[in-house]
Amino acid sequence: MSETGSTDSGYNEQPLDDHLSLTSVDLEYEWRYGRRYHSSGTYIYPNDEEEQERLNVVHEAHLLLHGSLFLSSIDLAGRSILDIGTGTGQWAIDMADQDPSRTIVGLDISPIQPEFVPPNVHFFVENVETDWRETAKYHFIHLRGMSGSIQDWPSLFHKIHQALEPGGVMEAHETLPAIFSKKQNLAPDNPLVELMRDLVHAHSQIGRPLDPVSNFRICAEEAGFIDISEEIVQAPLGNWPEDQQQKDIGEMLASSFKKGLHGLTAKAFRDILGRSKEEVEVFNAFVRRELDSNFYMSTLHVAVFTARKSEL
Repeated sequence: MSETGSTDSGYNEQPLDDHLSLTSVDLEYEWRYGRRYHSSGTYIYPNDEEEQERLNVVHEAHLLLHGSLFLSSIDLAGRSILDIGTGTGQWAIDMADQDPSRTIVGLDISPIQPEFVPPNVHFFVENVETDWRETAKYHFIHLRGMSGSIQDWPSLFHKIHQALEPGGVMEAHETLPAIFSKKQNLAPDNPLVELMRDLVHAHSQIGRPLDPVSNFRICAEEAGFIDISEEIVQAPLGNWPEDQQQKDIGEMLASSFKKGLHGLTAKAFRDILGRSKEEVEVFNAFVRRELDSNFYMSTLHVAVFTARKSEL
């Protein structure tokens, strides 16, 4: 659902395949641990229907958390927009529904977007770490949840800068790989703390950092961006808040965590860190119990990073 409610913008009668560029990416899938993955190995999390449902829950939680699909002050009426790592495409579809004058392009390594989409949104299969074949310029470029997917962030920032129109804006939303508490500092052996610490370690092993946000400002400055802004937004993890909206956000995020825990740890813990199936299953049970307890009033921190390309 878009922010302005359900609107009949008219959906493409042609299947999504008509809008896909399939030449640059191997579309063969790999099945491991009962889940479907992209075969390239560059993305270590599933892309099956179970994961797509989880991603859409996360999208709704972020929309409720921020109250908007984007936070930059730029006027996007009639503008061209690029969504990098579009995933299920829900953000791009909501942006298209919200204002039919916008044109949105979504890029992802897997063609998991819906079959029928609004006429002003188009999806392409693309590995954004390779040379971009598209030469179009955009007024706004959006990224969300790309931590752990990118090997060379400075290179990606340069590509984003090059793809923006003068005066164009990039906006990135990334959840920091750490769990915080409203009550007290969490102990190092807390299952949620261990989960994040081990995921960060696994990603360091494959050279795709799970905590790239601390380098975003340097990447942006080196790429030539100006008006750089960083903001941290706290999000509850669990249904402990008294405020109903915050409770809803916390429930959605905790639910997405529990739903995604198997996919989150399967390749990371078993393939990369070399743990047994039994070890991972026992550990995940402790994580789920911690998520259900709400004792520590756990929170996540979401970094919102924006930067603008000079008019000159």
